[in-house]
Amino acid sequence: METIPQTLLAVILAWAAGTKLLAREDFGAWLAPYAIPAPLRAPLSLCLVLTELAVAGLLFADVRGAPVAALGLGFLFVSALASVRLRGVRRLRCGCFGGKERSTAFLLLRALAFTGLAAIAALGLPPLPGRDTAVLAALVLLSVSVVALGVLVLALYRQVGILSLRLGPGVALELEEEGPPVGAVAPTLDDLTRRGAELVAFFTADCRLCRELAPGVRALAREGLPVRIVYEEEEPEAFERWRVPGTPFAVHVVNGAVAAKGTVNSLEQLDGLIAVGSARADGAAA
Repeated sequence: METIPQTLLAVILAWAAGTKLLAREDFGAWLAPYAIPAPLRAPLSLCLVLTELAVAGLLFADVRGAPVAALGLGFLFVSALASVRLRGVRRLRCGCFGGKERSTAFLLLRALAFTGLAAIAALGLPPLPGRDTAVLAALVLLSVSVVALGVLVLALYRQVGILSLRLGPGVALELEEEGPPVGAVAPTLDDLTRRGAELVAFFTADCRLCRELAPGVRALAREGLPVRIVYEEEEPEAFERWRVPGTPFAVHVVNGAVAAKGTVNSLEQLDGLIAVGSARADGAAA
């Protein structure tokens, strides 16, 4: 079993050394982020390439102790990459496998994977755990997962609350060119009393949002707010007179004048529209 990771290590080291040798025009330039003086970069690069080739040859020859040498190279790679990462270097060009610039986090993970493979080749695979040990490990893992999931849910709940506070209450989309002008006398409409506060809701039969808002609008009527629902299929002339751009559209009328208007997509927006209209009416009366 140990021969498989050993062979993989040999291939990886030979490949890494070969790609370094092919980059002759800037040989050793990849050592610059490690704070190595320029005159020493080429000699040290050559030493690294020869070491990688030597360890790869020993691994192919199945020489005793070769996986330990590969493990030592892995520790060297991890230590070097961790040092540049701690110094704030987020991307660098590695001489291995083509010399492309990559993130130091990716390179560090790759070095850790190589080191882990070398450890398996050097120490062998650990024995399989017994049934009781496996069950205990699974229970511990599940417990940790449940705790982590609970923490994530609480964090998400907190973020949703913060977002709701930042967004504030929903308001209807009120555009000057849509609907009757705010402050003007409301256009003619049957059953509009023009006394006190009234709500005119414009719906269409095939509108999903209209069907969702209809129960809430009827609830407002039961609470005492006079409500007039206008369906386009039944009163298309009213849609033209009130300049309704689309549905659902609502107009808050106070004493016969338009206090607020807008396209509404939720009961929260409808409540906000009524609140704006009431505030405007109270301001005008004062």
